[in-house]
Amino acid sequence: MAKTLSEVLSEIAKRAASFNETVLAYLCEMAAMEAQGMEAKGKAVPAPRVEGNAVGIWDWDVSSDRNHLDPGCAELFGVNAKTAQAGMPIDAYLRAVHPDDIQLVRNAILATVKDGGVFEAQYRVISSGRIRRVFAKGFCTLDSSRRAERFPGAIIELPDLMN
Repeated sequence: MAKTLSEVLSEIAKRAASFNETVLAYLCEMAAMEAQGMEAKGKAVPAPRVEGNAVGIWDWDVSSDRNHLDPGCAELFGVNAKTAQAGMPIDAYLRAVHPDDIQLVRNAILATVKDGGVFEAQYRVISSGRIRRVFAKGFCTLDSSRRAERFPGAIIELPDLMN
């Protein structure tokens, strides 16, 4: 049975909470409640197909350039799950971004790190020899000097429109 968008967002919130990402968990729960309200009014937004570990979360400590990924996110980027959980520089993950999309992703990341706030991007990654479309959303906090501090987020694999 297909999951609703509110169920997918609740799943991401629970996963974020299990990694002690309270802000991300809260944002995902708020989005789940909004989606549930739309579903109740008959205005349901179709949920993306989520298979296996195609949902993931990350937490980037920007000042030390250590990006920590859960196993689902590591799998999407084709990196070792234990190494990803311990933290790696963001460039280690950006290597998986499709060459035609890398500039778009870099620009979106740079703008978010510069100004703080919401990050949102849809792009392709190449992992295990497969091109996969993903949607990522996160939130970058700034310290008192307006320097990027933390940047947690969530990512989901989108359905392949060619099938």
